[in-house]
Amino acid sequence: MTARRHALQSLLRLGTAVSPCRLYATQRASAPPPAASNELYDVVVIGGGPAGCALAAVLGSLDALDNKRIALVDSGKLTETRQWEPPADTYLSRTLQITSNNKRYLAELGLWQQCFEDRVQAYSRAIVTDALGGGAVDLLAELSPVEANAAFMVETKNLVSGMLKALNRTRVDVIENTRVASIEAAAWPVVTLSDKRRLQTRLIVGADGASSRVRKHANIGTYGTEYEQYGLVATVCLERLNDAAFQRFLPTGPVALLPFPGGFANLVWSLDADLVQLLKAVPEARFADFVNAAFRLTPAEMEYIYSLLRSGADADAVGAEVAWRLNVFAKSNADAARLPPHTAAISPKSRTTFPLRMRIVDSLTADRTALVGDAGHVMHPLAGQGLNMGLADVQCLAQVLEQAAAAGEDLGATAVLDRYNRQRYVRNLAMQGVVDKVWHVFGARSKAVVALRSLAMDGLDRLPAVKSRMICAFMQ
Repeated sequence: MTARRHALQSLLRLGTAVSPCRLYATQRASAPPPAASNELYDVVVIGGGPAGCALAAVLGSLDALDNKRIALVDSGKLTETRQWEPPADTYLSRTLQITSNNKRYLAELGLWQQCFEDRVQAYSRAIVTDALGGGAVDLLAELSPVEANAAFMVETKNLVSGMLKALNRTRVDVIENTRVASIEAAAWPVVTLSDKRRLQTRLIVGADGASSRVRKHANIGTYGTEYEQYGLVATVCLERLNDAAFQRFLPTGPVALLPFPGGFANLVWSLDADLVQLLKAVPEARFADFVNAAFRLTPAEMEYIYSLLRSGADADAVGAEVAWRLNVFAKSNADAARLPPHTAAISPKSRTTFPLRMRIVDSLTADRTALVGDAGHVMHPLAGQGLNMGLADVQCLAQVLEQAAAAGEDLGATAVLDRYNRQRYVRNLAMQGVVDKVWHVFGARSKAVVALRSLAMDGLDRLPAVKSRMICAFMQ
């Protein structure tokens, strides 16, 4: 009887909800006892970004997982992020677009309220134009009185800081400033950290980004597309307040201005590798003119400006050429209602770049492993849906694990993880496919394709009800 009680206590320490009458079956389904030096967990989340923090916070708040040990591991200084005090005179350039549905989900969990909400910009209007064909569509979402906005712009650090504040009030063990040294395949995987700690867990969740170490350990293959371009992001200051998003498709890639409070905006500009370096090197005092040019000048004029940069022309001389052409444009009869406010300046040292690619995984799960966020899907940022897909992963996986815990199932069992994979894999794949096709369609220079896409945009612009339904569906 004593041995039986010891066995039951050991299993409970591992987080398995069992009853005496189920002890034998549970023992048969479980792995051999772990080594004495290992710390035992039910779920170990690797990666302290938005998706990882959100998942850890959700799992740590669920009553069904009250007796489970959960850890969040990240190599960064999470305490510093949690205690982050935002700058008073600018916004960070790494930002996220959150749909109204996901914002509501985060608010229900108490995560959203921990952010600096005065630094969040809500918007429901997006103006999209085609530089080559001249097509345009003004997407104004007529939402219900319950939710007046389709999307919210928030700095990545602001969101993660808020999540960590909420996470700090849960039972989750936050292990920071410590990288993963190795992951050993075993009946229960063992995560060895750089500080020599060994975490043995029923389930590893990879939330560690596009180059996920967890994904590689699980031998989950990937395939996709290298767009051979980079995203140039920066914080800019506009000449007037603005609460709409603007996106223009140039032959070299889309450029977008996304609103922030106080007349600030986030610039996201897709460019070829050589151009991104040249534009990143343009003096800050001149850079605003290049942003204004991207939204106003013709593709031929932009190609001429690019050719000057590629030839090594003096930056001031190129800047003077851009300013002259913008002055000529200002005297034209262009439709100012579909143009963003002029960019007045760029926030110092805010420009940064990242490679653009699409990565599709073979599966979101493997043996005692699940992937969420960028670890499970990477796509072009032109639609701003990356984290929204990640939060949908989090919501689904948390629900699956909650149901499994309530039923007394092993959280890392294949049957449990398969339920998550079935619900999320195809949906993620569909969104990636749509975004990839949009990129290719708007990157085409064929006259026939240009004419058709502009015709489609102009036609859509004349159908308010269709536009509203489309943007509401896309943003939720």
